[in-house]
Amino acid sequence: MLKPFRTHLTVLQQEGYSISRFLSWWLSHPLTYSLSSKKGLVKTSKTGLITKLSLLYLALINFSLFYSGQLLLLLILDMVLLLAPFPLLFLSLLSLIPYEKINRYLTVERVRSAITSHSKLDVIGITGSYGKTSVKDFLCTILQPYAPTVKTPESYNTVFGIAKVVDLELLSKTRYFICEMGAYIRGEIRELTRMVPPQYAILTAIGSQHLERFKYLTNTTLAKFELIEAVKPSHALVNWDNPYIKEHLSLSKHKGTLTYSLTDPQATFYTHSHKLTPSGFSFSITHQGKSLSFNSSLFGTSNLYNLTSAISMAIILKVPYRIIKDQVAKIKSSPHRLELKRFGKAILIDNAYSSNEEGFTSLINDLSKIKGKKVLITPGIVELGKQTAPVHQKIGALCSGVFDKVILVGRSERTNNLERGITGKLKHNLSYIENSTNLWPLVEDLSKTYDWILIENDLPDTF
Repeated sequence: MLKPFRTHLTVLQQEGYSISRFLSWWLSHPLTYSLSSKKGLVKTSKTGLITKLSLLYLALINFSLFYSGQLLLLLILDMVLLLAPFPLLFLSLLSLIPYEKINRYLTVERVRSAITSHSKLDVIGITGSYGKTSVKDFLCTILQPYAPTVKTPESYNTVFGIAKVVDLELLSKTRYFICEMGAYIRGEIRELTRMVPPQYAILTAIGSQHLERFKYLTNTTLAKFELIEAVKPSHALVNWDNPYIKEHLSLSKHKGTLTYSLTDPQATFYTHSHKLTPSGFSFSITHQGKSLSFNSSLFGTSNLYNLTSAISMAIILKVPYRIIKDQVAKIKSSPHRLELKRFGKAILIDNAYSSNEEGFTSLINDLSKIKGKKVLITPGIVELGKQTAPVHQKIGALCSGVFDKVILVGRSERTNNLERGITGKLKHNLSYIENSTNLWPLVEDLSKTYDWILIENDLPDTF
């Protein structure tokens, strides 16, 4: 496969096979023929079909022009398509639409039949703008000693990703299937709940992440609540501290939905007495008049929310307190999600997987309460749409009173607005690096001077 074609196919895959998003990338990267390989091309049946169809269309074009004697046009067109193969990709995707619609429908119905044939299986659906993968991982760690449990790995949260897990990992003895459900448009989670009908549901948060795709927070809210609508209110658990969730619950017919909170004692599950330290935190959860205490080596308020969510669902499932307490103490951070690593005298907070406004803000607030010199490395937050400028300026202002140095990755609307928001002494201790392909020599050098190094977000190749 020629390099430009492979590069464009990789970007197309990373953009969810959206032609409009791919063309937007191409217009801003017209001469990019290689990627940093942070996430390479995943060979699937779809990429194979697209490649074969593209070669077929190229062969038909060549045959037609050769047969008609237009050799100069043939030569020019071949050169253009070799450097910019998106017309071939577009034609291939267009050709696949009928097949894909039929295949998607058949996959949904086949998996639905497989799930409903498990007489003792309970499906726990998890969705949210952020936090869903960590909650899934934490809940799985708690449940596994209690009953056979399977989870969707990494970020497998689409129809075909979930179908693969059901086909390969779900066994007749499986008691719980923790299924992460993702969406970029309304209706996608409803489709997933038809394919994998849940008995329990968790909604972690609603926020500005992926706002560029959803366009409006109302769309995000309605999309995420499709999961809550698929289960009984007494089996649905939501983050009561999230303003968008709270507002929607007050306006909709979700009476009886269970809630968790770090601020409101009236929530079904109320987390209090939490003490955050560099080595973790201790906290208590009150439910039905009983207070249960826990200790964790995790870091950050965001993880405290994720833990509260996982523990609350385990209590709903009637997992014994002893098991929950023991397993919570064993939980480790999901890779690149507030993962603590020791570098010389410094502690590195690896939060490179993704970023969102609420989590970033929460982490800055956490670090403001901890002593030591701090440095931030970030390219900013992607897919904020029209909120890109105000959000980054606000975060820049928050950084000013917490960090001793800021290193911004790449020149963009995101980093330019972060710089605009930064004030005071930090303004003079700000620098840029071109990309984050190889950060470790930089981190090693920073560890000689700073006590805390935060890596917040790592851009995919499409940005």
